[in-house]
Amino acid sequence: MLKLTLTPAALPPLPRLDDRGTRAIVTSAANAVAGEVKANFVRLAASSGSRYYWHGADAGTRVSLTGDPTQAAVTVHQVGVRLHYYGGTVRPTGRPSEVTGKPTKSLLIPFEDSPLRRRRATLAELGYPRDQIRVIKSRSGCPILIAAEARKRKSNITYLGKLVKSATFRPRPDVLPAASAMQAAMLRGAIGQVEHLLSR
Repeated sequence: MLKLTLTPAALPPLPRLDDRGTRAIVTSAANAVAGEVKANFVRLAASSGSRYYWHGADAGTRVSLTGDPTQAAVTVHQVGVRLHYYGGTVRPTGRPSEVTGKPTKSLLIPFEDSPLRRRRATLAELGYPRDQIRVIKSRSGCPILIAAEARKRKSNITYLGKLVKSATFRPRPDVLPAASAMQAAMLRGAIGQVEHLLSR
């Protein structure tokens, strides 16, 4: 989850407003920022070829109000977005695997030519029977996950990826729009609401 708290302090002097009017302006500003964030997730989905992840981040972006009428929050309810943005190390959760049903002890890093990458699919979506999923050791001793389909003469082996105990992600500032773009969206949304209030 990734959370942005917005306080439109850069706005021009406003007419006298009660808390309701102030909250309407701040909500409009937050909605505009959320729209900018969601559009950026759509761009990331298109550029990466991701089928689900960034679309999930788009769908999971919400605006919420705080107890302070001058503040609102834009929150992205998608697991891993914070890790992508700030960077960090991820380790197995220990939850049951969708494929084997056993506790997860390793992370799977797909190979470049793996069907996991080419089809943008999860291991469960590829539909390999459990008895075909195996772990072998590479020449360097690294565990590798394969799908071995038995045939009459020999097995047809698909190399899926390597298994690691942890993976470190570098920070990705492009997960969110540029600060200048979010600031412009915030001002646009707030000023639009101010104009609406003044026109009544």
